[in-house]
Amino acid sequence: MRAPFLFQVCEARACKRRPTSARGFTLVELMVAMTGGLFLSIVVFALSRDASRFYQREGRVANATLAGLSGFERLSNDVARAGHLSTPNIQQDPRVCNRPDASWPAMLATLRAIVIEPTNTALLSGTEITAAANTAPNKPQGIVIAGALNAPDELYTAQVGNGGAGWQIYLNLNTPSAARLGLSPLSTATATNSAALTSIFMAGRTSGRIIRLRWMGKDQYAVASGVTATPGVAFVNLAAQPVLQTLKVGGQCGVDNLGIGMSLSVIDLVRYDIRPMVDDPNYAALYKASGKGTGGGPGAPFESGRVELVRVELDPKGNEIDATREIVGEYAVDLQFSGWGASNALNPALIAVDSAAINPTYTGTQLLRGLHVRLSVRSREADREAPIVSGSGGGSSDMYRFPLTDSVSGVTTYARVRTFQSDISLRNLENSNW
Repeated sequence: MRAPFLFQVCEARACKRRPTSARGFTLVELMVAMTGGLFLSIVVFALSRDASRFYQREGRVANATLAGLSGFERLSNDVARAGHLSTPNIQQDPRVCNRPDASWPAMLATLRAIVIEPTNTALLSGTEITAAANTAPNKPQGIVIAGALNAPDELYTAQVGNGGAGWQIYLNLNTPSAARLGLSPLSTATATNSAALTSIFMAGRTSGRIIRLRWMGKDQYAVASGVTATPGVAFVNLAAQPVLQTLKVGGQCGVDNLGIGMSLSVIDLVRYDIRPMVDDPNYAALYKASGKGTGGGPGAPFESGRVELVRVELDPKGNEIDATREIVGEYAVDLQFSGWGASNALNPALIAVDSAAINPTYTGTQLLRGLHVRLSVRSREADREAPIVSGSGGGSSDMYRFPLTDSVSGVTTYARVRTFQSDISLRNLENSNW
């Protein structure tokens, strides 16, 4: 009888000990653990957030640098081709037959391979450039480049004549250069030829590009006013001014032998400068963050006053062609030039030429031999609290920080600046010794 009783006692004791050996955490312990875990999560989240911000900031700096480098390369390439299949200085060029006069379009009458333009204060009014004028040594310049930039090949004429209604140039479509520019002698290529002619000769569709005709080393200049393509035929109508000359008896300059076999080049006028583009409707989608673009919300810091490196083509009168305006470098803050050239026509020794002298009235443009180009771009956001003070007294090469002032708080911080520089030889001007 005792065995079952002892069994029950032992079983009861065992039952009483089980809860003690399997006890859990108290409420206080759980609260302490949860609080510690929460603090640990906050620390990890903060580190992750800062790392993400740092990565995004450095990524924006890298993107701005790459975009600036791309724009600088395009500018440098156009500068290197200045004067290609054109004249370095039409007013001094002894090879020009029909001399410029008051009836010529303004940009053609003063045609030069390189023209440096001063800071356009009206264009930059109200931007971050003018706001920083007292603290940053940047007064960005502009440049106008002339040469065969869009159609770098020479075409050849099948005939040049004046039918009474104006001069017309018929093109020889059976040449390799015509084929490279998209022109074909096939009668079935009328629509293709019409599109190619418009692209080559008609800038902006309303005002044509400048044309240079060369025969026996002598040049004549004209302006395209329209193009026509019929089966197997393509010709260009010329504007009333300038007027081409015909070869006179005993003369050495003019259209001769119906103008067969003359070389023809199409000259472009391209301007590079720094300007705001936030109000340009063609770039509305790019500036949503500024609050000015399509669907833009509240303005992002430092966006509404930003400026860009812009490339735009000019017509022979000097008007900008809207359809050709494009941003080639974002967040640009400075653009500077300096040059060097021959001392004079008889002395090839090179001397420095101040950029202010290379203007539309500069009589020695043909003596230029090279250009030093300098472009500075900033990062998108300000990430420095103090500038780097230069001891050399100004210039784009001394710009390491660009001041940005918050329009709400009035606090000025600084964005990092990257500067690209290059010495570019003007190969198309090197034999111009007159």
